[in-house]
Amino acid sequence: MGHVGGMGFHLRNGAHGYGIVTKVLHWAVFVAMAAQFAVGYLLDVDDSGRGRGRGRGEGSGRGRGRGGGAGEGYDPFGDDALLTVHVVLGAIVLLLVLIRLAWRLATPLPPWAPTLTPTERRLAHGTETALYGATFAVPLTGVALVLGGDDLLGIHIAAHIVFFAALALHIGMVLKHQLIDRDHLLRRMT
Repeated sequence: MGHVGGMGFHLRNGAHGYGIVTKVLHWAVFVAMAAQFAVGYLLDVDDSGRGRGRGRGEGSGRGRGRGGGAGEGYDPFGDDALLTVHVVLGAIVLLLVLIRLAWRLATPLPPWAPTLTPTERRLAHGTETALYGATFAVPLTGVALVLGGDDLLGIHIAAHIVFFAALALHIGMVLKHQLIDRDHLLRRMT
C-alpha cells in the first residue's frame, strides 16, 4: 500500500523518490524547530530589551526564563505563557523527531539523486546526522535548563551552533542544485 490510487503520490519512499509521510515529517519538524527557535530567542529579551534568565546578573535566576532569586523554582506551565509555548514546542519537536527517526528506520531511502556527486552525498549524510542529533539535543538540554539551571547551557548553545551550521550546509546544497545546477533537487522533498 505504498501508492495511493491514481493520486500520483506514494506513502513510502521508493525508486520514485520520497513518500508523502517522509515529506510531511520533514516539513513538520522544520516548522516546529523554526517556531521553537523564534520563541526561545524571544525568551531572552524582556520588555526592557534586557535578557532574562541564564543567570546574567542579580536576581536573574538560573536557567532560561526562571527569573526570581535563588531558591525560586519556575513552573513552565505557570505565569510565563511564552515559556509554556516554548516547552510545548520542545515536546512537539521531540515527538516529531522520534516519529521521523522511526519512519526513517522503517522505510528505505530512495536512491540518491543522480546529480549528487560523491562528495555531496557524504555531505548530505553528515548534515542529516548532525540535524537529527541537534533536533534531539536542543530540546532535551532546553528542558534541563528550565528544570535545573545553567549546567547544560554550553551544550545547549553548542547544539544550536551544530544545528544552524548543518542547516546552512543543507540549504546551501539545495540552493546550489536549484539555482546553479538547475536539476530541481528540491522537488524530491516537496
